[in-house]
Amino acid sequence: METSGRVTAGTWVGADAHTIACAVRRRETSARAVVEEHLAHIEDRNPRLNALVTVAAEQARRDADVLDDRIARGERTGPLSGVPFTAKDLITTAGVRTTAGSRALAQNVPCADAPAVAAMKAAGAVLIGKTNTPEFGTSGLTDNELFGPTVNPLGTADLPRSPGGSSGGEAAAIASGMSVLGLGTDFGGSVRWPAHCTGLTSIRPTAGRVSGDGQYPGVRSGDHVLANPHTVHGLLQTIGPMARSLNDAALVLRTVSTPHVAWLDPATVDVGELDITWAPGEGTVPVAADIVAAVEETAGRLRARRYRGSALRDGNDLFGRLRATQTHADIRALATPDEFGASIRAMLSTAETSPSLDVEELWAARTRFVHRLLAEMGDLLVLPVASIGAPLLGRDRFDVDVRSLTWQEALASCRTISVAGFPSVVVPVGQTSDGMPIGVQLVARPFHEHVALAAAATL
Repeated sequence: METSGRVTAGTWVGADAHTIACAVRRRETSARAVVEEHLAHIEDRNPRLNALVTVAAEQARRDADVLDDRIARGERTGPLSGVPFTAKDLITTAGVRTTAGSRALAQNVPCADAPAVAAMKAAGAVLIGKTNTPEFGTSGLTDNELFGPTVNPLGTADLPRSPGGSSGGEAAAIASGMSVLGLGTDFGGSVRWPAHCTGLTSIRPTAGRVSGDGQYPGVRSGDHVLANPHTVHGLLQTIGPMARSLNDAALVLRTVSTPHVAWLDPATVDVGELDITWAPGEGTVPVAADIVAAVEETAGRLRARRYRGSALRDGNDLFGRLRATQTHADIRALATPDEFGASIRAMLSTAETSPSLDVEELWAARTRFVHRLLAEMGDLLVLPVASIGAPLLGRDRFDVDVRSLTWQEALASCRTISVAGFPSVVVPVGQTSDGMPIGVQLVARPFHEHVALAAAATL
C-alpha cells in the first residue's frame, strides 16, 4: 500500500474525501469498511512513523456504524460522510485522550470537542486518532518526551527525515495515507511548514475565520479550553486544514469556518485580473537557491511582479518580540513545573513580564506593519514557506549560504505572515535538489482565502 513512504491507493487508502463520501452516501461501500481499511493501514505504518499517538479505533467504529445506520434509514448526511480524519493532539476531542505532547496531560480525556472537531463530525467525518506534536506545539520539529519523534514518510531508512512541526504528526499521518484529512494548528508556521516537508496542501486561515477554542494552551473553563484573547498565542494561533489535495483542504476549511464569516466561492475569482507580487523570502534570512527558484517559477506562472516594499523585512523580528512578551500563564496553570518536559521548563524559567507600555507599543507596531503590508502586497503575495526542505531527523541547525539557521530562522517567512494574521495556502510546486517537496505560500488579504485558493487551483 506504500512505496518509499508514498501512498499508493488500495480500495480506500489514498482516496480523496469527495470520492469516499460519495461512495458511502450511495452505499457503494460503508463508513465501517472505510474506517477498517484505514485502521489496518495505521497498524501497518504507524509503528515506523509514530504519527498517531492515540488511535480512537473503537470510537471510530461506533461512529461509522451510526452513520451507516442513518444512511440505511434514508437520512441525509454531510459532505464528509464516512471520511476518516485525524486531529493534532493540541486540539480537544471528546472521549479521546488529548495530551498536547506533555506528561502533564498524559491521562487527559476531554468531555467536549473543539468547535472545529465538532464541525467535522457534524459533516459526517469520522475521527480515527490524535497526532503527535512537540509539547504544547512550541517547536518546529515534532518530538516530545512523552511519545518521541515523528518520522517523515517521504524519507528513507538510511536518511530519515523530519516532517517539520508542530503539526508534524498530522502531516505524516496524511502523507502516508493513515488519514484522509487533518486538523492542525498554526502559530508560526505549524501547518504550512509540515505541508511543505511532506508534499501536502494546508491552509492557515485568517485569524478569526475558524474558532480558536479547544486548543492547548488555553484557558480551562469547565469542560472547555478557550482561546485567551490577551495572549499572543491566543490571538495569532489558528486551527487549519491539511490534506493531500487542494479540493480536500478547501472542503475542510469551508466545513470548519465559523457561520458568521462569509464563504466566497474561489470559482468567482478571475486570477488573470489579480495584482500578484512575489518575494524570494521575507528579506532578513537566506533561503536555499532551489526553493527560491521554485517560488520564482511559480510566480512566473501567476504573472506576478516582484515585491518591492519594505514591510516584509519587519515581520519576523516583530513576531519574535511579541512572542517574547508571553508569560505562558495558560501553561503554568495546568501543572507544577516538574510535570513538564525540559524544553517547557526552560521556557517557563526564562519568561519575563514585559511592562504594559512596551507590550502596547509592540501591538501598535504590529498594526502599522499590517497596514504597510496591505499597501504593498497587492491582491496576493507568493512567498517561500521555509529556507530549507524537510530536514534530516534529529538536526536542529541548518546551513543556508554562509549562515547556520535555527528552525525559528528557517521559518522566518511563515512567522512574518503569522504576525500579520493573513491567510496563507500552501501547495506543493516542486522538489529540492535532494528530492524533498517544495511548497509555496499564497498569501491573501484578510478573509480572502477564496483568492488564494483560486490561484492555487491554477497551479
